[in-house]
This record gives sequence, structure tokens and C-alpha cells, in this order.
Amino acid sequence: MPQLYDFINQLAPKMTEWRRDFHLHAESGWLEFRTASKVAEVLDGLGYQLALGRDVIDADSRMGLPDEETLAQAFQRARAQGAPERWLPAFEGGFAGVVATLDTGRPGPTLAFRVDMDALDLNEQHDDSHRPHRDRFASCNDGMMHACGHDGHTAIGLGLAHVLKEYAAQLNGTMVLIFQPAEEGTRGARAMVAAGVLDEVDYFTAIHIGTGVPAGTVVCGGDNFMATTKFDVQFSGVAAHAGVNRKMAVTRYWRRPRPPLPCTASRRTAPGHQGLMSASCRPVPGVTWFPPPRY
Repeated sequence: MPQLYDFINQLAPKMTEWRRDFHLHAESGWLEFRTASKVAEVLDGLGYQLALGRDVIDADSRMGLPDEETLAQAFQRARAQGAPERWLPAFEGGFAGVVATLDTGRPGPTLAFRVDMDALDLNEQHDDSHRPHRDRFASCNDGMMHACGHDGHTAIGLGLAHVLKEYAAQLNGTMVLIFQPAEEGTRGARAMVAAGVLDEVDYFTAIHIGTGVPAGTVVCGGDNFMATTKFDVQFSGVAAHAGVNRKMAVTRYWRRPRPPLPCTASRRTAPGHQGLMSASCRPVPGVTWFPPPRY
């Protein structure tokens, strides 16, 4: 075990370098073209067997896919920002998934480890109170920021790849590393499952860095919030103002292909009195709001 710890400690600076590079070049869900290309380059250099793009993502099972113009612009941006050209074309069109396999050549189970790669649709703070800005790795892509730690997850996945390769002679079975796009909004996993990525897997582990626990702590398992169901809901009715004809104001089409939207609710009611609470939402690209009424 001391040798393993020494190896990991020696690898830590490289993992920090990867994480900061991914943070600097943050890419939102289904747009992780540069990230996936960099990941593929590292894994190939370690000798992993790679499956990429359409081989690991079922096109018809993708959820919340950006429009073609957004995909094309992000692809060209990834190229301009140094995505390895050898790997980049495999991910074009919203197929930024990577699966790396290490077969020890000895009988045993297939273990899969999944990390995610996508950023959130946020603008990063750019002033000296923010360490990524001070240390020059704040996101250079407008409207995209690693605010949920997936840059760290990707770096951890690459670090794990090095550890498994280094100690492969002491392992049995097959190790599978899954680098998933579009985790935010729970959009990307379904397409990889539909492509058969998990068909031969015996044991599956997914990770997320945590908050509220001491550094170095590992928390195993989770309940309830790990499951999700999506609904596209359309209400048909009469167009009306909630403050004037509140009983008629039910016509709203809410379609949410992206992460939870920032909404605010205000109340102006004295204690003990009836009142109206109205929620308003800020539109985001790809979401339709307040269409014409249907009768």
C-alpha cells in the first residue's frame, strides 16, 4: 500500500494540471468535444482499448441535445482551443463519450467506473477574489463553468486510469472507464446505456466529489435523489394574467431539456390574509415560454 500511495502522490500534480485545463476550457453538456479528445489522447497513451462517439452513444437516446448551430460552433471552438485532431472528429455532432477498457488477461469480473465531463451553463467570476481567476484557469468560454466539479471528476478518472495501468499485473478481470457527457440535467447516461456500454459490466461505480465531509473521506452509497423522472408537460387553456384572472391563468407550456432553471417567487401578503404567489422564470436557449393559447 505505501507504494500505491507514493504513486498517487507523484501523480497528483499532473491531475491538478488536467483539472485546471478542463476548468479553463469548460464545455457544457453534449459539447465536450475538446475535453473528450484530451481524455482519449491520455487513455490511448496508456494503452487502453478505446471506444468513442457513436460507438458508445445511441443517437436516438440523447436527451436535451443543443441545436445544430450550437453543436457546430462548439466543435470549431474545441478545434481552435487545441483539441487533438486525431480524436476530435469522432465526437462531432454531439457524441462526446469515451469508454476505455483494460483487460488484465486473467479471469474475473468486469468493473466499470464512471465519471462525467460537462460544465454548467454559468458565467464564471472574473476578479481577484476568485482563485481560478487569480491563478489563470477561470473558464475562457462564455456561459460555461465547471461549478459542479466535473473537471475534477475527469481528472480523477484519468488518474485512476494511470493507477489501474500501473498495477494491472496485480488485478484480475476487466476494468472499464466511462467518461460521460451531459450529466447535468441527467441527459447523457441514457444514451450510453442504450448503446450497450453497461451490458457486460458486473460491478459499477460512479463518483462525485462531496461537500460537508473532511478531505480524504469516502462516502459510499446514496438514496432517493439519485433517481429522476423527466416530464414534458403542456397545458391547454385560455391565455390570462395570473393577477387578474387567476383561475383562468393555467396556460403554460413547460419543456425543460436543460438543468433546473433559476426561478424566483415573490409574496406580498400580510400575515393572516389571502394572497397570490406568482413564480416567474428566466428563459434560456432551447426552452419555449408562453406560446399562443390553444382553444
